[in-house]
Amino acid sequence: MYREQAPAPRGGTVFRVVMIAALAVLLLAPTAALAYTAVRDERVTITAGRELPSAGGYGAGGQANPSVGRSPGPGASRRPAPTTVDGKIRLALEEQGAALLAGDEDAFLTVVDPSAAALREDLARRFGSLRQLQVKLWQPVPEGRPKTEAGGTATVTVLVKYCFVVPTCDPMSLETTTRWNVSGRSPTLLEFGVAKNLGPRPWEVSELRSAVGGRVVMSTTARYASRLPSMLAAAEKAAALTDKFARWGEPPARYVVYLAGPDEWSAWYGIKQEPWVAGFALPLTATVTEIVLNASRVDTRQTLDVLRHEFTHVVTLAGVDKAYEHTWWLVEGIAEYVRVKGSGKPFDGVGDVRTYVRSGHWKGEIAMDDPPDGSSTADVSGRYGVAYLSLQRLADRFGEDRLLDFFDYAARQGLTLADAAPKAFGLSWDDVEADCVRNVRGHV
Repeated sequence: MYREQAPAPRGGTVFRVVMIAALAVLLLAPTAALAYTAVRDERVTITAGRELPSAGGYGAGGQANPSVGRSPGPGASRRPAPTTVDGKIRLALEEQGAALLAGDEDAFLTVVDPSAAALREDLARRFGSLRQLQVKLWQPVPEGRPKTEAGGTATVTVLVKYCFVVPTCDPMSLETTTRWNVSGRSPTLLEFGVAKNLGPRPWEVSELRSAVGGRVVMSTTARYASRLPSMLAAAEKAAALTDKFARWGEPPARYVVYLAGPDEWSAWYGIKQEPWVAGFALPLTATVTEIVLNASRVDTRQTLDVLRHEFTHVVTLAGVDKAYEHTWWLVEGIAEYVRVKGSGKPFDGVGDVRTYVRSGHWKGEIAMDDPPDGSSTADVSGRYGVAYLSLQRLADRFGEDRLLDFFDYAARQGLTLADAAPKAFGLSWDDVEADCVRNVRGHV
């Protein structure tokens, strides 16, 4: 399900639509039988049109700033030491970010107040997880001025932008609350929260192990770390296919995939899933989408098939910030189309479509919305099958390029189906839909 959120009241930050495309394993079927559905989401904020001042070793736009975290050379002018609480906190965050990028854990933890032992342990874990993810951009900047409190403390919301593997990615971002001891000469951290929206992020609460390939970063806990090499190899193969469908912009610098155990599955991102869900694709910005797989549902044998579908969401919906109430079938159908195409095998869901159509639950329409609450796994799988057969029929009848044009007009640009069909196919939507319906019935 997709929701369009109203703009946030404060300038510069907007609510964007978050699409969570979930992967389901049929509970009563063999583990190789997969279906897909969409689930409800939480709203997330992103920063729009805002450049950050230099922080964490990189300037705005992820460019390296050699002055941060290094001693100035001969003849270089030194910045005067800040005298305000605001300035001191900004400098402390900047120095902590530089230590993270340099791999200096002791310097990273220097800012923690001596009384905050639990925070020190927490931040040490975060340091290790971020280094495993090969963090290359880390920009923590206070939003507004600190709010001073009794007892010599102050709180301030911090905006963090970050990238993994490469410093020039489209940065992910989060807002979190921090609390400081400001009674001494230098401020020290008492609290550093987790992401306010879609939090906690995996690296904020879990000790991660990561494997990094040419196109994919895959991360999990120590319990499942032995799966990483084989799953990464499968993920790289999936990325090689889905990169080819990034026709509306460059593919991501790296696809980011997390493998969640039972404890993490119910904690990461604060997303509540149906019992049968095995994974989801979660946009964090207009162009950055992370994938979370359920380790209890997805094994190494299924990874390639699963990620062909999920990575397709990443590339086909990049840069889109609209709701998808009336194009669910296109969003999921195109992902299934790429998945099946990449497998090189016949579509494996005809039986599910047959069951769904013969149950009488199908209304004989192609333009379906996402499955309603309480839908059975069989109905969910059948709906995905109908969506796939429809997209495949469009490709067979008109060619893949025109299919993707149609997807662009309807799913990405938001044209009605009645307007999109003539532009893409030169035919009315009634003609196109009737042909797709006949095709579905012909398979069952």
